[in-house]
Amino acid sequence: MSDPTPTGPLPDDEDATVRSLREAMAARADAANPGDRLAQIHDRAHAHRRRTRAWTAVAAAAAVVVVGGGTALALTRPGPGDTVRLTAASAAPTPAASTTPPPTTAPAPATSTAVPAPAATRTVATTTPAPATSSPVSSAAPTSALPSGAATVPVYFLGDGTTKLFREFAKAAGPGDDATRALRAMLAGAAQDPDYTSPWSADDAARVTAVDGVLVVDLDGSAAATPLPAAQAAAAVQQLVYTVTAAAGDDLPVEVRVGAAARPTLFGHAVAQTVSRAPQADVQAPAWITSTSTATPGQVVVQGVGTGFEGTLLYAVTDAAGAEVARDAVQAGSNGRFAEFSVTVPLPAGTYTVAVEAPDESGGEGAATVADTKTVTVR
Repeated sequence: MSDPTPTGPLPDDEDATVRSLREAMAARADAANPGDRLAQIHDRAHAHRRRTRAWTAVAAAAAVVVVGGGTALALTRPGPGDTVRLTAASAAPTPAASTTPPPTTAPAPATSTAVPAPAATRTVATTTPAPATSSPVSSAAPTSALPSGAATVPVYFLGDGTTKLFREFAKAAGPGDDATRALRAMLAGAAQDPDYTSPWSADDAARVTAVDGVLVVDLDGSAAATPLPAAQAAAAVQQLVYTVTAAAGDDLPVEVRVGAAARPTLFGHAVAQTVSRAPQADVQAPAWITSTSTATPGQVVVQGVGTGFEGTLLYAVTDAAGAEVARDAVQAGSNGRFAEFSVTVPLPAGTYTVAVEAPDESGGEGAATVADTKTVTVR
């Protein structure tokens, strides 16, 4: 890039134009009288700082308004039935909002013994006021609808002479949900198998409700008034628990109330607040017959459920004279796990007794085996 500075010889001082320009510039320089501008510069600088502080104060005040309106109110989130409490922040200005600097020569203030006033607070209630009452009122626990409309309901009974449970299906009668109808059928004690029994007494007003995850059974005191040994009383309570939970279709804890009172005395023994199902292997009979069919001439089809050592159950058939005419093993559940079984036995026409039981693997040292029996007529 070329240098824009003109080159060549300087103008001659004898040139009239050059001489005129020099004289004019000298006269202008002689007339100039520069003064000291430091004070003016300082004044302008102070004015600029004052404007800056003023805008800073405005901005700080705006910030206080935003904070006060946005987050300085502490909100307590309500729970059910609670009021919403809004706690206002302190009205004292923050140091950032102050526009007057603290004096540098003032002595430090003396320590004060006065108790500072608390920050202002206010409580805002929700639109639903608390009930005006002098005594606490507890809200009702939520209830759930129980299944209903079944033609038959499961009912558990005790085997005659044993504390083991057996189940059969009873015709569902009367109003109410399935659990209530099953409960009333159990209390009535009308088992189809004459070998099944029940220590409970009839109670046509008994009912079952599902309240907050618990099946609540309401009974009259006469339903379990007869004293029983502890083992039989415990088995009777499990009979009730298994019946209502099976009919309700849900393995929920059961609370028994007598006259609306919890923790009642049943069969002469106190009952816990809630009772759950005991393990099947502890309370159920190891083998039971659920159905028999002689629809096909010359045979009987036996179905049931049970558990045995290595899954083996034994069945035996005797005729009307008591003579054994058939015996064999059938597979079901094993070692405490219950499973269904089915066996078809060919028989000539006549009346027979079919028995199914879990074999005694203890060599006679364990508890006596519990058999389930049914009487059938073969064509």
